[in-house]
Order: sequence, then structure tokens, then C-alpha cells
Amino acid sequence: MKLPDIYTDWRTMAGIALITLGAVNWAIGLSRTQTYSQIVTAATAQQPPADIRSFDELDSTSGAVLAPFTAEERQVSFATARMDFYHATYLMGRGMVIAGLLLSFWGFITLIQSDARKALRRGGDSATGRNGRIRSSGRDG
Repeated sequence: MKLPDIYTDWRTMAGIALITLGAVNWAIGLSRTQTYSQIVTAATAQQPPADIRSFDELDSTSGAVLAPFTAEERQVSFATARMDFYHATYLMGRGMVIAGLLLSFWGFITLIQSDARKALRRGGDSATGRNGRIRSSGRDG
């Protein structure tokens, strides 16, 4: 098996590309998820819990349900959305690495099989004689 055999096989190259792309997504997703998770936990620790009531308990004068976010609530909402996005990136990166490993494994197995077939088709190997039988290295007695 030579290097051109490896980089001309689509399975092996696609697997290597998936491994590379997945590893980058995995690393970025992990670091950014941790960053935004810290922002969300710091912001929610500072805010007291809001008075949550169901819609049935609200009267017509209560405008608290539809009140717009304050600046801090908006920042927490955006940080939560970003954290969810990067968590999905992290999970997809892991999946891409696993898929790339499987695809590369399949490609290398295919390359090894084709290399073995080529070796068997070639007559006159040092291990086989002209009739295709394996030669013995010792003296027959």
C-alpha cells in the first residue's frame, strides 16, 4: 500500500476530513458551551426568582406576563440560546469524529484487502512458487 492508494480512496479521505472537522467542532463547542454556561449561571444566581403564576391566576390588570425583558434578562436569554447552539455544535462534532473514524476504518480495510488481492494476483512472489503453492524454507527429507 502506497500513499497514492490512501489519498485516492474516497472513504479514507472523507473519514479523515470528518475527523478533522468534527474535532474542531468538538473543541469549539466544548469551550463556548462552558463559557456561556458560566454567564448564564452567574446571571441567574444574581436575580431573585420571578413570581411565576399560571395564566388562569392572572387578572386583566396584570401585565407582568407580557412585559418585555429587562437588559439582564435579555442578556441571559441570548446567552442561553448561544449555549444551546454551541452544545449542539459540540454534540455534532463528537458524532462527526465517530463517523469519520468508522469511515476511515472501512477505507483502510478496503485498501488492505485490495493490496492483498494485488499481491495474490502477482505470480512469482518469494513466498509462492510457479504453481502457486507455498515454498518451504527448510529441506524436505
